Amino acid sequence: MGKARRQARGISLAGGRWTRLRTLAVAVTVASLMVVTACTGGGGDGGGERSGGSISDGTIVFGADQEPAILNPWLSEGNLQATHTLSLAMLYPLWRVTPDFEYEPLLLDGVPKVSRDPFTVTYKLKEEAAWSDGTPITAQDILFTLQVCRNPDFNIAVREGCSKVDMQRSRIVDDKTFRMVFTQPYAPWKSLFSTAPGSILPAHVLKGKDFNEVWDDEITVFSGPYKLQEWNRGQQLTLVKNENYWGEPKPTIDRIVVRFIEESTSQVQALRGGEIDVLASQAQLDLVQQVQEIEGVTSEAVAGAVWEFFEYNWAVEGLGEDYDFVRKAIAQGIDREALVNELISPMNPDATVMQNLIYLPTQPAYEPYFDRWQYDPDAAEELLRSNGCTRGNDDVYTCDGVRLSFRWGFTAGNELRELQFVIVQEQLSQIGIELKPQAQEAATYFGDTWPAGEQGAWDLFSQAWLNSPDPNPTTEFWECDGSYNYRSYCNEKVTDLIRQSRVEIDPQRRAALLNRANELMAQDLPALPLYQKPVFLAWDSDLQGPEPNPSPWGHLWNVESWEPAG
Repeated sequence: MGKARRQARGISLAGGRWTRLRTLAVAVTVASLMVVTACTGGGGDGGGERSGGSISDGTIVFGADQEPAILNPWLSEGNLQATHTLSLAMLYPLWRVTPDFEYEPLLLDGVPKVSRDPFTVTYKLKEEAAWSDGTPITAQDILFTLQVCRNPDFNIAVREGCSKVDMQRSRIVDDKTFRMVFTQPYAPWKSLFSTAPGSILPAHVLKGKDFNEVWDDEITVFSGPYKLQEWNRGQQLTLVKNENYWGEPKPTIDRIVVRFIEESTSQVQALRGGEIDVLASQAQLDLVQQVQEIEGVTSEAVAGAVWEFFEYNWAVEGLGEDYDFVRKAIAQGIDREALVNELISPMNPDATVMQNLIYLPTQPAYEPYFDRWQYDPDAAEELLRSNGCTRGNDDVYTCDGVRLSFRWGFTAGNELRELQFVIVQEQLSQIGIELKPQAQEAATYFGDTWPAGEQGAWDLFSQAWLNSPDPNPTTEFWECDGSYNYRSYCNEKVTDLIRQSRVEIDPQRRAALLNRANELMAQDLPALPLYQKPVFLAWDSDLQGPEPNPSPWGHLWNVESWEPAG
C-alpha cells in the first residue's frame, strides 16, 4: 500500500485528535468489547480559584487514589504502592530511594562496608535511631527482620535477597552493627531493606507473634516521622506526628489525614474545593489539564518508574521463532514517537520513546538499543512481501496460511491504554496487520490470562512494569525460566548474561552485561518498549516541601520536610 493510500486512511496526529481518539476508545470499549468501563479522566469545569484548605491549623488532607488492603508492607497482600506510600512514613528501611533513584542511607550511619570472599556487608545503624516508644533500633532488629523475611511460615511478598544470606555466618557485632554474609556475590545488595517490603521491624514488639496476623489493621510502634492514629476503612486514615522521631528535620505538620478518593472527577473537585490539600493520582490527560487550571495549586508530572511496553507471545502461530519478520514488521509499523506525543507529552513535555527493556531513560546505564526500530511502514510491508506474504481482499496479509490478525490485550477501564489501542490498531491496519481488542479486568488478565500465555491465551499484550533503582527484578521477565516469562521467549545467551549480572558486583561491568542482553533482545523482539508513564502530584501552593517521587517510595518520601510556606 502506497503513502497516499495510507494518508487517506490514517487519522491525523494534529489538532483535535484527542476528542476523536476518546470517542473511538469509548466505541471500542463499549461496542466491540462489550465491557463496561469507567474512564478515569474527564468531568468538572476545569479552572477556578481554589477554596481555602486546612494547612494553617497544622493539618494536611492528602488525597489518595487507592486504599491499601492491609498496612503490613512485608506480606503479599500489602505489596502494593498504596501500602508502601503510607507505611514508609511510619516504618523506615535501612535506605531511602530518592526521586533520582539514588540510595540514601536512612537508618544507616553512612554507606555500609563491603568486602569479598565471602561477600559481606557490614551495616552500622545511626546511634540516635530509636523506636517511638524510646527503645533503640539495634542490630537485633536487623537480625529479626531477616529471620521474618526467611520464615517459610509467613506469607512474605519478597524473599529473594534474604534467601541469599548465610545465616550461620552472619552475626551481630555490637548493638548498632550487623555483619551480613552472603552465600555468593549479590549485586543487588542495596535493594535489600530499601523499600516497604524491607522496612526494619521491632524485635521487642513482634518477636514470638504470628507475623501473618499482626499489623494488618494497625502498626503499634514507629521509626519514621509519623504514627498511625486511626483508620476508618473505606474513608480515611489519619497519621499524627511522632513526637519521639529521632531524625532531622523534625516534622512540623501535626496531622495528615489520608482521604481515599478513587474517581478522578471527585479528586479534582475535592482539590478545587479545598477538601484536600495534596492530590496523588495516576496521571491521566483530562485530570492533569484540569488540575493545572486551578489557581492556588502547584502540580508536577515527571517521568515515572512505571514504563509501558507490549510483548509478543512466541507460543502463538505468526509471532514465534519462525516469524521474526512479522515481529519486526509490527515494530516498524508502530509510530512510537506519535504515541508519546499524543498520550504522554501533554502531561510531561520531556517524555521520550523508551528504547531499553531493563533500564529507564532516566538511569545512567540506559542505552537505546531498541532505536533500531523506527517507524517505517513502507519497510514493514516490504518485509512481509519479501517473505512471501500476500495481502487479501480484506486488506490483511497472510503468511504461509497464517492470517496476520492478532488479539491486543490490555486492561479494561484504563483510558491511556484504550487510546493507545486505537492509535496502534489504525497504524498496523495501514500495513495489513489486523488488531482485535482483548480487554479484561486487571485481576483477570494478570491472574488468569497472562500466565496462560503458553496455551495461547493472548497474542500481544500491552502492560506496564514498576522499575526499582536496581535492575534485578525486571530481568525476571526475560530469562528462559524467569518468574514472569509467560511469552515462551528463550535466548540462552540472554539468560546467561542476566545470571552473570546477579553476581557481578562492579556496577559498570554489571551494566555492560545487562546492556548486552538488551542488545540481543532488540534483535529478537520478545517485547517492544514504548514510554515511561508520568507520575503526578498536586498540592496547595501554601505548602512547601512536596516533590514527586517516581520510585516505589511514593510521594510521602520526604514528608518530614513539609511545612506551611512562608
